[in-house]
Amino acid sequence: MKRILALTLASVMMVSSSFCVYATDGTGQGGSQSITAEDLLKEIEDLQQTIADQNTKIEELTEAVKAKQKIIVNYSHSSGGGGSSSSVSTPTSSGNSVSYGSNIVYQGGKIEINGGRSNVTFTITAPNGGAMTSAKNLAGQVGGSLINCVNTSSPGVSFGTAKVNFYVSGVQAGDNVAAYQSQNGKWVQIPVVEIRKDHVVVTMTQHGTIAFVRVPVLASIG
Repeated sequence: MKRILALTLASVMMVSSSFCVYATDGTGQGGSQSITAEDLLKEIEDLQQTIADQNTKIEELTEAVKAKQKIIVNYSHSSGGGGSSSSVSTPTSSGNSVSYGSNIVYQGGKIEINGGRSNVTFTITAPNGGAMTSAKNLAGQVGGSLINCVNTSSPGVSFGTAKVNFYVSGVQAGDNVAAYQSQNGKWVQIPVVEIRKDHVVVTMTQHGTIAFVRVPVLASIG
């Protein structure tokens, strides 16, 4: 939370500094040129965009903090407050997240439905044992390792396409992470749009069980 507050303060200071520079000297030459309405409007638009970008970063940091707090709680419960750190064999649901071993998958909204922004948040739950066994077999088939496996749903919300930002703890920019969805009894690879620290963004056309698999190279299955 200290980092979030510091980031917010830095944004306010940057906005204040920019206005002070304009008020003192619009040209850097003792105010020899006047500031036009167009210049001021452009400056305001730039500052508004900067603030919006900073707010987005703050929201993502807040999301990451909440998810990592859940990791600590779930790990404490599974290990009895200490001892072995070996991965559990089945995932567990907590709130709108699923923990599997030391990994957690969380969905906090920011979903694009049919190409437009929405306020929809997908519900995330743990799959059953049969789905997990199948997901582990899939990971072995593509020469990778299973990161996590989750079920998705959005009661009352239908879509043709959905661009979904999943929080996937431990993922780094540059990692090769493939996403597979169980469709009609078969694993179908779905597009991964972006991979960055602790986030995997995918495109979906329907709900179902999704397996996130870390692979040496991006793999596909028939």
